[in-house]
Amino acid sequence: MSTERVVAVGAGQASAQFIDELRAQGFEGGLLLVGEEAHLPYQRPPLSKAFLAGVVDRDWLAYRPPEFYARRGVELRLGRRAAAIDRAQQTVLLDDGERVAYDRLLLATGARPRCLAVPGADLPGVAMLRGIADAEAIRAHLPTAADVAIIGGGFIGLEVAAILAVRGHAVTVIEAGPRVLGRAVAPEVSAFFAAAHRARGVRIVENAQIAEISSTAGALAVDCAGESVRADLVVVGIGIEPETGLAEAAGLACRDGILVDERCRTSDPAILAAGDCTRFDHPLLGRSVRLETVHNAVEQGRTAAHSALGHELPYRQTPWVWSDQYGYRLQSVGDGFGYDSTVLRGDPAEGRFSLCYFSGGQFLGLNAVNRPGDFAAARRILDRGLSLAASDAADLGFDLGRIAPKRLTHWFEREFGPSHAA
Repeated sequence: MSTERVVAVGAGQASAQFIDELRAQGFEGGLLLVGEEAHLPYQRPPLSKAFLAGVVDRDWLAYRPPEFYARRGVELRLGRRAAAIDRAQQTVLLDDGERVAYDRLLLATGARPRCLAVPGADLPGVAMLRGIADAEAIRAHLPTAADVAIIGGGFIGLEVAAILAVRGHAVTVIEAGPRVLGRAVAPEVSAFFAAAHRARGVRIVENAQIAEISSTAGALAVDCAGESVRADLVVVGIGIEPETGLAEAAGLACRDGILVDERCRTSDPAILAAGDCTRFDHPLLGRSVRLETVHNAVEQGRTAAHSALGHELPYRQTPWVWSDQYGYRLQSVGDGFGYDSTVLRGDPAEGRFSLCYFSGGQFLGLNAVNRPGDFAAARRILDRGLSLAASDAADLGFDLGRIAPKRLTHWFEREFGPSHAA
């Protein structure tokens, strides 16, 4: 493939891993990265944590420094949008009229924030958080924002709430469902994090249907079920939607995501896809999923690189995700979808516990709060297809690692970050 050209559309985690793996595997052909933002690929999770808090800057967010791309001969088209794909001619049309040819194309277009469809959602002072510019806009509002309303009690909403509460803002979280994190964890874990926020002064309004957002004399008001929540700043975090417009216009198979197989191949043999924009039949979960996690972006980026080279490296890892709120790290692995029972390890009152999910006695997944050992062991158990008995899970004296001991050869994804040399 030394004369072939590979183009990656989307400058995020999946593309960064894809490029790194291609060169690591000896690909010597042309590599072009197209990104709509003007930034090199960067980490998004810190945007709602350390970056929002002002602890780290833009440079810290970058997966790799500029020298990394230069030394590996990667052409960059940053601040440019891919407008169309001509599959017959194998070219990508950019928004400035340039056409770039490809032999293999990666679509890593990610996702966009779901918009709040109510009057006033576009008022000044109403913000969403997806990219660096969004986080910087929110930070610019904070010095004059005593009261902040956060619409959405998922991971993003609660992480932002934790940062702002610690900084002294009066925070109200407005959640449409009956509990925060309702689509991610069981009620026991939801209750723990809701209590942690309330203990720090965060007000949580549940079962709230928002009618509109209004502005009077520079102050915003969120009208939800007859109650008006005053705010100087409103942050909307109600989920994301996959960016599939480019793929759909090109005629690729899509259904709430670009459809790919376990080797990240789309319905066009010359086009691969990876990251938040994809949907696939997960071989370990046994159902169609769209995963919005760093882990998935890393693994699919790596798998896509091997597929571009003609290698057989199917993606077969159990999904996992984490969230940091105050001094609590929630690490979740597996899939609690369809669970019929749970087992608690530890005491939530002590701020350190795990919740195991089961269905018909089969271990499905685990939420660990400040119990990293349980998380790591559960990940190995699920990756290896081993069994965990509910009685063992309930026994705090039982080391989950006994079921799946560590292997020196067990591969974990390589970390990205400013500590890595070019």
